[in-house]
Formats: sequence, C-alpha cells, structure tokens
Amino acid sequence: MRAPAVAHPFLFVGIANEKEQIMRTITRTTTVIVVLLTISALSAIAQESTGEQIKHGAQKAGEKVKEAAKTVGEKTKEAAETVAEKTKELWRDSKAYATSDSKVYRKGAKQKLNDLKSEITELKGRKSEAADPQAFESQLDALSQQQATAENQLAKLKKTAGTQDYAEARKQFDKTIGEMEDGIAQARKQLRG
Repeated sequence: MRAPAVAHPFLFVGIANEKEQIMRTITRTTTVIVVLLTISALSAIAQESTGEQIKHGAQKAGEKVKEAAKTVGEKTKEAAETVAEKTKELWRDSKAYATSDSKVYRKGAKQKLNDLKSEITELKGRKSEAADPQAFESQLDALSQQQATAENQLAKLKKTAGTQDYAEARKQFDKTIGEMEDGIAQARKQLRG
C-alpha cells in the first residue's frame, strides 16, 4: 500500500509568497483609497468657502481614513489567520510528519521549528503594533518558552531514535509544535492592522 502524495516537507516558500501577495494587495488598496479620498476632498473644497471647505474636507477625509484603516486591519488579521492555518496544514500533510523514518522526520521537524522561530522573531519586531502590549509581551514570553522546550524535545528525538521512547518523544514534540502554532496565531490576532 502506497502513501498518498503529499506536499514536500520543505516547500513552505509558497506561504511566504502568499503572505507577500496579500500584503501588496492591502498596500495597493490603501493607496487607492487615500488617493480617492484626497481627490474627493479637493473637489469638495472647490465648491465651498475656504474655511468651510477645509473643515468639511478634513472631517470627511478623517472619517474615510478611519474606515479604510479599520478595513485594512480586518483584512490583515484575516490574512494572518489564513497563513497560520495553511502553515499548520502543510506540516500535518508533509512527508516528514507522516513518515516512520526518524531521520526524515527530524529533518522536517527541524525545518518546521526554524520556520516557527522566524515567525516569533518577526512578531517580536512588531511589539509596537500590539493592541494590548502587556498581553502581547506575555504571549511572546510563552512562545519563547515553548521554543526552548521544542528545541530540547528535538534533541531528545535524536537520542531516542530506534528506542521505545521515540514514539512518546515524537508525540510530545508534535504537541509542542501545535501549541506554538496556536500561540503564534493568537499573537497575530493581537496586532493592530
């Protein structure tokens, strides 16, 4: 019986490209909205007295910018959640995750852990964007502790390869990786736009 075809364990590049494409789309949309708001504000100014024009145009532009920022923030959160789910699915569907070969599994597991480390590092650089900085900092601390645990578990996987303890070590590592993925998703939800 052959195992079904699965995604290559190390091709997480598509997620980065998807993330970049989403961010480009959001940036373009924001730019178009700002340009349209500016044009509408200028046309309104041309029709009213100078003082009223400025006041009215500024109010309208301010409202529209707030609406646009709220929309962009919501779309960014949705995109981050989608990326997190796709990353999780790729790991679960990867050949490394499904294999019984301990070397292949460890190689894929190490790559997955490195990917999660990169995401944690990226989140640490975005502390100023957190809606609740104290809660965000706590989330990052928990992620750092989970990362250290996962690194120890990965080392244990190598030591226990070929022994009875290997299955339990692998189960614990998978559980920690799942918790890290959930923690990263929660941290991303705490970011403002």
